[in-house]
Amino acid sequence: IEEKYGKQINSLLSSMGTMPKIEMPNKNEETEQVKKPTDISNQTNETKNKTIANIYFLALDADDNGIYKKVEREYNTKEDKLTFAIKELLKGPNFVEKSMGAYSEIPKTTKLNKIKYEKNKVIIDLSTDFQYGGGTDSIYSRMMQLIKTAINNTNNKKIYLYLDGKQVNILGGEGIMVSQPLTEKSLEI
Repeated sequence: IEEKYGKQINSLLSSMGTMPKIEMPNKNEETEQVKKPTDISNQTNETKNKTIANIYFLALDADDNGIYKKVEREYNTKEDKLTFAIKELLKGPNFVEKSMGAYSEIPKTTKLNKIKYEKNKVIIDLSTDFQYGGGTDSIYSRMMQLIKTAINNTNNKKIYLYLDGKQVNILGGEGIMVSQPLTEKSLEI
């Protein structure tokens, strides 16, 4: 199997960028003679140009209290960091993050309409699906996920939330007041 699929495995690992290349042993070599994985410091230029975006999901701590769990997602610096982060937030936690207890209150049907940069502010325009489903706690949690993710992936610009092109002042059927620009205190009464 190793002889037949060794090159395909190496090709797959190489295309992943951040994974070290692993050489498969020849048929006549013993497994102890397998070469060590390539040193991670010998990364390609594409890998070196990647940076981290912080995405906030929800999880439970040891006492079953809800917490905001920061996860890191790698992205290429040629992309807009905030747009990437919001898209990743809307996708929700991946399989590994879910297995570690991460989840999201943001409805799966929520779409990113656009992110608009102006002189000193950024407008995040989402579909109205963002405000539907769940009660007050759910809406509060999804707003805090969005706020924490946005704040941690912008350069000190004021952030505003729009739904289908209209600035949000009240959110959801419960009528949660939202003060803008967004801060971690935007939902306090």
